[in-house]
Amino acid sequence: MVAESVATALRREILSGEIPSGSPLRQDALAARFGVSHIPVREALRELAAEGLVTIRRNRGSSVSELAPKEARQLLEIRSALEAQGLRWSMPHLDDDVVLSARSMLDRMERTDDPSEWMDLNWRFHFALYERADRPMLFTMLRQLNAQVERYIRLVQVTKDNRVQTEAEHRAILAACEVRNVDAACMLLTQHLTQTATELEQLLLTYRRDAEVTLTDKPESMLQPAEEAKQEA
Repeated sequence: MVAESVATALRREILSGEIPSGSPLRQDALAARFGVSHIPVREALRELAAEGLVTIRRNRGSSVSELAPKEARQLLEIRSALEAQGLRWSMPHLDDDVVLSARSMLDRMERTDDPSEWMDLNWRFHFALYERADRPMLFTMLRQLNAQVERYIRLVQVTKDNRVQTEAEHRAILAACEVRNVDAACMLLTQHLTQTATELEQLLLTYRRDAEVTLTDKPESMLQPAEEAKQEA
């Protein structure tokens, strides 16, 4: 479907950060870019809004959703609780094939220098741990949560030190799964995601403070056109 193709392209660009948070998504421009009518563009934006990636405001158009620091923490805390329960359901059904597949993903994560590939492998590693839970509704919820925070987690993992720490935590989680120690695995998983939540919240708070300082330092003559544009949107 045309709408799905548009949604897929925009989703990829939002998650990768090519389209930054808060960016307007004007239907005219998108329709011209993709060579389609407004109808599939509207459908695509509604789909992305349902995933939490786009915000649609009546009479103000659509924009890439922005995540407040406290919201980021809450999303990761919810994801942590759901993943831990999924791992408990999955653990009795984990076998050597799952462990070997997860270990292969970690090996590839540690070798790649491509942030997009790293993020994809990160999601696939987490999903592998609870895939055997056989809870489709849980999987859908976790995919939606991941979509809302993935582009922000990418910011946390941009430094080598953070990546090394995350990869070490992944190895510890997998080691607990390998010996089928469900309590240890769930504890390590919860600690891992809680730490990510803390780092992400602090990062977003820093970005917000920096943005406020930048805005305050601008002369009024520079702020006025932006305000007029906002009113026209």
